Amino acid sequence: MRGKGTSKFVVSIFTILILILLTGCSAKPSVELISASVEIRDDRSGGTKIMSGENKGEIIQPVSLSYDYVIKNTGKDTLGSAEKMNPETYEVEDGIKFVIEPNKELQDVSKEVMGFNIFNEEEREHAQLGIAKQIPPILEPKQEGKYSLNFELGALEDNPELKKAPSQEQLDELKRSALDATLVILVEDEEIARFDLNNLE
Repeated sequence: MRGKGTSKFVVSIFTILILILLTGCSAKPSVELISASVEIRDDRSGGTKIMSGENKGEIIQPVSLSYDYVIKNTGKDTLGSAEKMNPETYEVEDGIKFVIEPNKELQDVSKEVMGFNIFNEEEREHAQLGIAKQIPPILEPKQEGKYSLNFELGALEDNPELKKAPSQEQLDELKRSALDATLVILVEDEEIARFDLNNLE
């Protein structure tokens, strides 16, 4: 009798574990990276206004390292939400977020060209360079979304407001190494996927 009881107990536990695993797999978000590209972009649509001196009022055109990519939600559930807005940053805290994690080569090139790691938020802020994001916070099932991360590199000309960008040769060097990185996708600070951009070339 003990043998039969033990067998039934083991089967029950095994069945429960299988159900838990299946439930976990079915609930996991599923996304696909459709395309990704990078370029050095001269942002003519925006800029920083000079606030003093003989050039006061003129607009400084910043140069950015821009990542553009298309993501598809291949799962059955909606990714992200737009219910939690941060009043200070105006960012949707419960929406889809993206992080570029540079590999060592890209970090080294960034430090050589810019003098610091542009992918590190604290170092970027210390250098007074920002990042512009075009990130729709919600992606419905089977929907594709276009996203962009633009890391500011400086201005084209000398000015009192914004650090001058590196030379064109240095910018080209940074661009050549820009895909030596990983794109990490998060929803409410929980990682749901990551893609090695270096494998897309």
